[in-house]
Amino acid sequence: MASLWPGMVNTIVYSVQFDDLGEVTRDRIVRALLTEPIDTLTPEQEFEALSEGIRNNYPLPDVVETRYQPSEIRDFIAAVVEQMDAARPWPVLPYLPLPAEQLRGFLASARPIARVHLPFTEVETAMKRNFRGSPEFGEFLLLRMHSGIDAAFFANYWDDSSDTLLSATAVPFYAHDIVAELVAGSGLRSEDFSLTIWPEPPESGYPPYETTPLRTEFHGEHLPGNAQWGGTFVNYLSPQEREPYRLFANNGLLYTSEQQPLDTSYARTLWTPQGGRAIFVMDDQGQLYASPYHLLGEFHHSSFLAGNPVAGAGEIRAVQGRVELISDHSTHYQPPRRFTRQVIDSLVRQGIAFDERAVEYHYPA
Repeated sequence: MASLWPGMVNTIVYSVQFDDLGEVTRDRIVRALLTEPIDTLTPEQEFEALSEGIRNNYPLPDVVETRYQPSEIRDFIAAVVEQMDAARPWPVLPYLPLPAEQLRGFLASARPIARVHLPFTEVETAMKRNFRGSPEFGEFLLLRMHSGIDAAFFANYWDDSSDTLLSATAVPFYAHDIVAELVAGSGLRSEDFSLTIWPEPPESGYPPYETTPLRTEFHGEHLPGNAQWGGTFVNYLSPQEREPYRLFANNGLLYTSEQQPLDTSYARTLWTPQGGRAIFVMDDQGQLYASPYHLLGEFHHSSFLAGNPVAGAGEIRAVQGRVELISDHSTHYQPPRRFTRQVIDSLVRQGIAFDERAVEYHYPA
C-alpha cells in the first residue's frame, strides 16, 4: 500500500488546492473516493492506502503546489479516512476499471455487442472514467461490472465515424441486459446504443456452404409482364434492401435487425396461413434472412437473395428468439435435405440450441 500513498495524496491535494479544508470539501472527497475510485483502485484499497499512510506517518509528496501546510494536509486526510470508515457499508459500485494489462486477455474471449453513438470523450463523461491509450488498440476503457461481466469501450473503431464500440466477454448474458446494466449505472442512455449482434465467426478455414439454384420455372419472375404471376412481379431485394431482414445470433437466441428477439407468432406463410411461421433463406456464408410476410406473386424465398442460389430455404418458427421449428418448405428452391442440414449446422455453430426432432421435411433426401 505504501506505493499507492504518493499518488493518492497528490490526487486529493490537487482536488482541494483552491478550496477550504472544511466539512463540505471533506464530504466531497469522501463521496468521490467511494463512488468514483481513483484509477483502477477499489474503495477498500483507497481506504487501506490512506489509513496506512496516516498510521505510519508516510512523508507527503510535494508534486502538487498548495497553500496548505503539511500538517493541515495530513489532518485533512486523517479526517477523510475516519469519515470513510464511518460511512460503511459503502455503496455498491456499478463497475470498476480494470488494469490495462488485462486487455489482451479480455480480447481473447470478447465479442462486439453494441455501437455507442457517441465519441469516446462523451462516453468518458457519462461513465465518469477516463479512457487509456494503447499503441496497439488505441483508446479504450476496460471495466468489470457489478454482475461480474467484463466489458470494454473502444474509441475510433469505425473509419467513417467517431462512434464508440462496446465489447463484452462471452458469458451467458444477453447483449441487451449488458447494455441495460451500463445504462442503469452511468449517464449513458439506451438510445445511445445500437446492438451489434454479430454471429460467431466460422471455424478457421471453413468453406462456404453449398448452394442450390432457383428452379427454372421462376426465372424472370421479377420482371414486369412475366408469365409466371399473372400481372404481378416478385420483389427482388438489393444487398442494402435485404439487410433489414437479416437475423443475428446472440447467446442462444435469434434477433432481428431491430435488435428484437425473433418471434414469428404473428407471421404467416402461404403454407401456414393460420400463422406462427416466417419464410427464411440462408446464403453460402450461413447468414439467415427471414420475413413475417409471404405474398403470392410479390414476395417469395427468391426475394431475399434476388433469385440467386441459396444454401437453405423454408419456414422458421421462433418464440422470443428461441427456435422451435425449421422446415424446408420452399417451392422456389425445393431444397434437398442436405441443405436443411446446413441450416441446422449454421444455427448450431452460432450457439443456437436446436432439437433435431423440430425439423420438418417436405422434399426427399
